[in-house]
Amino acid sequence: MVSPWALAQDAPPKAGELQPPTVKPIQVQPPLGEIPPSSAIPLKISGKSLEELEQMLKASRVELGQRLADQDALSKDVQESDPLRDGEKRFLELEAIINNRRDQRQKELLQLPKAPLGPRIPTDPELVQPVPAPENNSGPSGSAMPGGDLELGESLLLADVIASTFRSFPEIEIARLEANVARGEITQANGAYDLHLDYFSLNQPVGYYENSRSGVSLSRQLWWGGYAIAGYRIGRGVFEPWYKERETNKGGEFRVGWVQPLLQGRAIDPYRVALFQSNLDQQAVAPEIQQNVLGASLAAASAYWAWVQAGNVLRSQEQLLELAIKRNDGLNKLLERGLSTRQELSINAQTISERTLKVFEARQKFRDTAFKLAVFLRDESGTPMLARPEWLPGYFPRIERLELQDFETAFLEAQQRRPELALINIDLQKLRWDLELARNQTLPNLDFTIQAVQDVGDQATSLNDKQDFVLESGVVGGVPIQRRKARGKIESTLAKIQQVEQKRWFMSNKIEMDLRVARNALEVSREMVLRSDQLLRETRETLEYFRREFASGNQDFLFLLAQEAKATEAEIKLLDAEREYYFALAMLQAVLGLDPLEQSLGLDQSVAGQQPQVVVPGAVPGAVPEPVR
Repeated sequence: MVSPWALAQDAPPKAGELQPPTVKPIQVQPPLGEIPPSSAIPLKISGKSLEELEQMLKASRVELGQRLADQDALSKDVQESDPLRDGEKRFLELEAIINNRRDQRQKELLQLPKAPLGPRIPTDPELVQPVPAPENNSGPSGSAMPGGDLELGESLLLADVIASTFRSFPEIEIARLEANVARGEITQANGAYDLHLDYFSLNQPVGYYENSRSGVSLSRQLWWGGYAIAGYRIGRGVFEPWYKERETNKGGEFRVGWVQPLLQGRAIDPYRVALFQSNLDQQAVAPEIQQNVLGASLAAASAYWAWVQAGNVLRSQEQLLELAIKRNDGLNKLLERGLSTRQELSINAQTISERTLKVFEARQKFRDTAFKLAVFLRDESGTPMLARPEWLPGYFPRIERLELQDFETAFLEAQQRRPELALINIDLQKLRWDLELARNQTLPNLDFTIQAVQDVGDQATSLNDKQDFVLESGVVGGVPIQRRKARGKIESTLAKIQQVEQKRWFMSNKIEMDLRVARNALEVSREMVLRSDQLLRETRETLEYFRREFASGNQDFLFLLAQEAKATEAEIKLLDAEREYYFALAMLQAVLGLDPLEQSLGLDQSVAGQQPQVVVPGAVPGAVPEPVR
């Protein structure tokens, strides 16, 4: 009789190759020829899973093979050439060989590497630059400030980017330089009250009337709208009869005078309005700087978290590609031993090509985010600095759950902090000064004037008409009949004031809506992080199940590859949800008008494993944090 082992292999098994299974005799043998049928064996299958039922079927086949072998050994009446019996024995022995080889394949496949789950720096040689010797310039959380050089292996934190933005971002520097502009405008407005020096020297040497005149005077605009003047002049020679006032005694003439508005220009005048508005422009510098700081810091935070996400996505895609490459080596070794197929190798090679393209796409996005981050990450000279891949944090910071303040309190505090409302109030005050000036200009011009004149020295003529002290006083004035200039200015200024008030009302509504949107985005994004984290755990558990099923031969290779891709997609979804959460957090901080650097320092403490001091603005003290992961 031909042995079933001879059908299973061409040559006898060598050392190290698979050996036929050893059939152990059963302890209790039924009477010869009385093998109980399967229907006679009581089966308890209630509550059994499909996998457990398959195991029961396999065990029944093994038991049947043992019974047949034992009966052949004990029975002498069975013919040696029974085709049906021999075929059944061959089938069972072949099944035992296949199961043994399947177990060997399963053991080998389970030894192939899994996808690493820990942090890892993306390998992008074009972004890796030589790292100079680190300077003694430490920044927040123990890392070096972006102005210096981060040590190899240290992570670039959000506080580093915000500090660099504070220091040398062009828009913030422009706002700071506005202080110099405001100081110059104040100096210019004060120039209207400068002490003014006037002088002249006129000669008429040819003609019937030969004379010379010289003089000097000091004048100054006064705070209450008037001005004062004091001067000295001298006139010598022969003067025209109609210009006799030009003539003075031999010692010259001293003159003092004062003009004071009584109606228009007394309470307010253009000089004072210009000075008041210049002071308001100086007060607006701080809110303008704060506005630019909040806007630039929000953009910097968005660029930073996008860079962190893109780097970790690249890490995930590289790990997925590395898994396929290592599996390819293992499948090649299994193919040499007959435990794998060329179809599996072909599918895995196709998977390597697809995942390589994914890595290229992720690497391009990582480079783009690094370039965009360089706008905010600058060195001490203000030059944009490219973030290196080794600075990438392994994970997003731990997310804490803190209860927010009630909305009304947060809204009132946001209105007090936001620079936009302060700037609108300053613009409104400037318009009110314009309105006050326009109303004053509707009054008639009525100025009180007084001057005193005294000639000194010898008399100029025999008439001696320059010797006495002269005092002159009175009022002068005038008024436009229609006064359309002043009335038109009032009308336009009142309309502008209404526009600015509407703008302030709209800004208040916008702050309220932005606060609601930011709070809602923070809560929803945190739930998205929780659900994404749960999805990632579930896909990894399913992946491990598919991995074992494929190794045992109960699942197709394509299902395993698809589940690996799903696990990576779930990790990317979690990274995207975390980025959305921290962007929503930065948006909420900007809406509340909080200090971005202080908030980033509190946030970055959670990266180092410490309890963050400031994570969610407006949190209720004493709230117990609930970590996401």
